[in-house]
Amino acid sequence: MKMILKKLNIKSALLGLTSVALLSAAGCSSFLDKEPTFITKDNYYANENEVNVGLTGIYSVLGNEDVYGSSLPYHLSMSDEAVWQRNTTLTGPEVYVYDSSNQLVGNLWKYLYEGIERANVFLAKVEEAKMDSTKKAIAIGEARFLRAYYHFVLASNFGEVPLKKQPTYSVNDVNVPKAPMKEMYEFIASEMEAAEAVVQPISVYGHAGRVTKSAVRGILARVYLKMAGAPLNGGRPYYEKAAEWAGKLVNPQGADYKHKLVADYKQVFKDMAADKYNIDESIWEVEFYGNRVGDFEAGRHGNIGGIQFTNESGPDSLGYSYGFLLATKKLYDNYGANDTDQRRDWNIAPYVYNNTTGVATARPEVDNRFSAKFRRNYEVVKPRHKNYTPINFPLLRFSDVLLMYAEAKNELGEVGEAGLKVKMVRDRAHAIDSTSTIGADQVKMRQFIKNERYRELAFEGLRKFDLIRWGEFVNTMQELGDNINTTYPAGRKYAAFGPKNVSGRHVTLPIPLGELSLNGLIKQNVGW
Repeated sequence: MKMILKKLNIKSALLGLTSVALLSAAGCSSFLDKEPTFITKDNYYANENEVNVGLTGIYSVLGNEDVYGSSLPYHLSMSDEAVWQRNTTLTGPEVYVYDSSNQLVGNLWKYLYEGIERANVFLAKVEEAKMDSTKKAIAIGEARFLRAYYHFVLASNFGEVPLKKQPTYSVNDVNVPKAPMKEMYEFIASEMEAAEAVVQPISVYGHAGRVTKSAVRGILARVYLKMAGAPLNGGRPYYEKAAEWAGKLVNPQGADYKHKLVADYKQVFKDMAADKYNIDESIWEVEFYGNRVGDFEAGRHGNIGGIQFTNESGPDSLGYSYGFLLATKKLYDNYGANDTDQRRDWNIAPYVYNNTTGVATARPEVDNRFSAKFRRNYEVVKPRHKNYTPINFPLLRFSDVLLMYAEAKNELGEVGEAGLKVKMVRDRAHAIDSTSTIGADQVKMRQFIKNERYRELAFEGLRKFDLIRWGEFVNTMQELGDNINTTYPAGRKYAAFGPKNVSGRHVTLPIPLGELSLNGLIKQNVGW
């Protein structure tokens, strides 16, 4: 949150959390609490400072440990990228053995709706603020986008969920039915498009922590690709919209910021660890800072995943990492045995640390290597905290935009244009130009783009949701389990447990038990 707080002139993220919770209805529905609370200060948001405090409170949900701080990209998004490196883990979302009482599931729901409630209160009151009208319009645009984005994350994870457009003022407001999927996604897209017209260009801020035109355009492409695929399966009209919005970044016009790929793939993630910003490629990030000294928000990137090192008294230059995620052999093989692709050995560590000395030694077994995209040894804040890190988490990178554009264009029959954008991503990675052999074959290009997303965006929390929108999640996980049982050595066949537990119900999370007990109009998801 460092740059958001600096730019908004707010002392700490906790100030935003506390102010909104006390002065608004931040906890006022079954989405959040057992008993509703109500707005107690109707004259809040009287000036620019109060508006900035409220806006910071809306943003702060992104970095919550139960959202992008840890749970969502790791515990709740296991896919064919990695297996959970604990043969004693027999229950939990990490191995797909859980139910509606699971705390991680409940907290994801709780905090996303808390963000929505904060945005609703903010939007209900902000018009009364005495401040520059342009600044007010920008703040409203950011709040509308974040409210829509939180609904998008909810719908992506839980399927049909309640659509909340107004603050919760009374107990009569807590019984809210699920919105039809099409209605929900149309709301999300329309709100984001409205926000795009008023938020600032990314060049105004010079960092990726704020909602900007670039961020909105890229996320809109993601939303429309989701609408084109499962469960709506809207097809061509939504591929056209995805290509349109991604195209605004791929083919910028006039004063639009001209995004480009950073020359060195590794540098993107080194910068995220070192509190550096490069808006050429990194378009939107969840910001973390520090080592939990003071009130800044820290996450667990590089600590949950990362190259295992669990010696608290060992070299501080490495940073403590549980190394819970072992990259799959499938992911490793997808880069190609004879390829020159530089992404492979960054995303999947070819070495391990001696837990006493910290010395790195080669690990030849490709089915026993740690995920390594986020590396603690590049952190600059000392001393390092055992469990929390300042490493920012990418929500949108330009390479993702290029691949979304390519996917949409391919589905629209423009195979050659799709191939050119995929080649840009591969050229940056120094990978072999495999697209030249595809030609005009749409089916082959479709699969190649899917695999390229797998390679480029590994461990960025997108793979599970890509597989779901392609209608391939269950089969992919079952096949992964079979592959592990067939090819892994006996001592690591436990890794098949999680993938083999996946069934049709896992394309959504269950509606949390607490919500079912409080909201009389909501029904449990199919299979749960």
